[in-house]
Amino acid sequence: MVEYKSDFDNFILGINGDTGLGIWWALGLHNEKQMTTRKKFLKLKEFFEYSILHNRIIEYDLKNQQAIFSGDEPGTVFDRIFADFPLDELPEYDGDSDNRFFAYMAVKFDGWAVLNEGTTLCIPD
Repeated sequence: MVEYKSDFDNFILGINGDTGLGIWWALGLHNEKQMTTRKKFLKLKEFFEYSILHNRIIEYDLKNQQAIFSGDEPGTVFDRIFADFPLDELPEYDGDSDNRFFAYMAVKFDGWAVLNEGTTLCIPD
């Protein structure tokens, strides 16, 4: 997995506008063959929690085109964004090679936005 914390600003710039799949790949989770699918998903959650805590990813309502400032803990926000992730339907290992994973993550672009340079929202497209 990529160490995003050491150069967090550049990492965030690199994922502006990415779908869930783009962020997964940017984190290098697809390369972690010894890690279970569940553990990889938890690593994605850790990234989102870190990013939310550092005010670089915010919850975003794509339908109403507005940020959501619920005041909830970062883990709760992540759980809400990815509540429909098919984790229990995926194989224990290499779940990110499964068609169900791709079908979900390639189109998962709602629920968050990247806050770039303090004022610009970069919404996945």
